[in-house]
Amino acid sequence: MTSALIALAPQAGRRAPRPIYVTKGGGMLKAVASTPAGQPGYLAKYTARVTAPGQARRDVVRTLTRWGLEQLSDTAELLVAELVTNAVIHTNTRVISVTVTRTGGTSVRIVVMDTDRTEITPPTALGVGEESGRGLLLVARLAVRWGIERVVTGKRIWCDLDTQEVNL
Repeated sequence: MTSALIALAPQAGRRAPRPIYVTKGGGMLKAVASTPAGQPGYLAKYTARVTAPGQARRDVVRTLTRWGLEQLSDTAELLVAELVTNAVIHTNTRVISVTVTRTGGTSVRIVVMDTDRTEITPPTALGVGEESGRGLLLVARLAVRWGIERVVTGKRIWCDLDTQEVNL
């Protein structure tokens, strides 16, 4: 699979951001870059297979650690695993992208995007014996805010985390 880094567009009169970390391997391309506004951003594309959730978890935790936001690592690790797993299992997508953007001194937005255009049903209460369907309930409970957006190329599920607003 060939992956492409989606470049962050520079603001008028500013240079494009310089990637800090770029590697290729295992069908993915990863990068950590500074946006023109000075807010760090992370982007990776993963082949939709069973190894994607684990790789995405590790990459996001490593990114948060670099940014000094280790306090968000446990929650981010769980939510990224849930969202990427959902994309692998419940969609016909071939590529899943994960972005993490630092939205403030203590906050980040995590976005998982797939190319499947099927509707997502909102999370509902589940019966005791049901084995799946709790992923979005976890996202709703642990994130400060979250949402699902339809985009031309598929759908985007995002969640905001903040060290000052821990939802446990």
